[in-house]
Amino acid sequence: MNRTILSVAAAALISLLTSGCVIVSNNNRAGDITLLWSFNGQTCMFVPQIQSVRVIIPGAQLQNNGVFPCMTNNVAGITLLNFRGGTYQVTVEGLDSAGRVIYQGSSSVLVNGDVSASVNLTPIQGATGTALISWVFPGNLACAQIGDVGGGRPVSRMLISIDNATATPIDCARGNATAANPSAAVTIDNLTGGVAHTIDLLAQDSSGFNYLRATNSVTVNPGGSIAGQFQMQWIVGSLPMRWSFLNNGVTITCAQAQVTSVFVNAKNTQTQRYVFVDGSGNPTAGQQVPCVSANNLQGTFFPYFEAGNYEIYVQAPLTTNAYTYQSGRGGTIPVLQVQAGVFAQSEAMGQQLVLQ
Repeated sequence: MNRTILSVAAAALISLLTSGCVIVSNNNRAGDITLLWSFNGQTCMFVPQIQSVRVIIPGAQLQNNGVFPCMTNNVAGITLLNFRGGTYQVTVEGLDSAGRVIYQGSSSVLVNGDVSASVNLTPIQGATGTALISWVFPGNLACAQIGDVGGGRPVSRMLISIDNATATPIDCARGNATAANPSAAVTIDNLTGGVAHTIDLLAQDSSGFNYLRATNSVTVNPGGSIAGQFQMQWIVGSLPMRWSFLNNGVTITCAQAQVTSVFVNAKNTQTQRYVFVDGSGNPTAGQQVPCVSANNLQGTFFPYFEAGNYEIYVQAPLTTNAYTYQSGRGGTIPVLQVQAGVFAQSEAMGQQLVLQ
């Protein structure tokens, strides 16, 4: 008999036989039952979902209704005292933090003096598991180093969606695995075991603008856990553009056209949605920008734009009369491409648009 277990259990556990499915034999000696348990052959430390173990022996009244820690003195088991000789049907259940049964096993134990029995528990149907999720950004950068850092809007939160359910926002740093904190991870509980679950991650700033995404499937062990690290991928790039003015066939500058500012809007050719809209979702004139940039160039530069192809609408109202220069006047609306992960440094890299 394992005296280490007995010494811990003796003061905390009593067994009083009453009635039930117990075969008592006067030919067998009384003794203690030492139960050792495992979970699909693994110990408690490899099945962190198991928070406690419940022992059920018909006809025996066990302290705390038979609920014990999974480990006692680093041993997965317990010693039950003072059983009369005979055969007992022992059931052991593994309970999660909510007291739900997720593992179960049983064994027939013959007491003829002190006896030791091993019970291997297996997951019950529908048992849940846990996924430990972490994410890594390009260049192994931290959350605060990703996004519109210069504009005061770095990535600050992650949206986590499980199986296309409503996404839950959490602090980005919690699961951001970096060289300084390689073990960072978040725990997703109550995932049905043995089933592939789709996990979708979106990295966004405080305004709700999304910069990076990763989607993958994980299959958790029933009653167990699995670790998954997501490599975040850019879903945005930059959108630079330049412009000139055409007046009666002659190319002129902002100053010559007497234009001080222009309005830029863009429509995604796939979704047919405009980028700049009002509170009702209707397109506006667009983002107002100087006609001549801080780099002394006729154009503008959007450092972060969702990847895709965009029809570009540029309007430049004159300061002296009601005429407005426009892109695409006369027929073809210009289309510019934004490539994910491709970032220009200024509007100098942009395509030339002709406003007339």
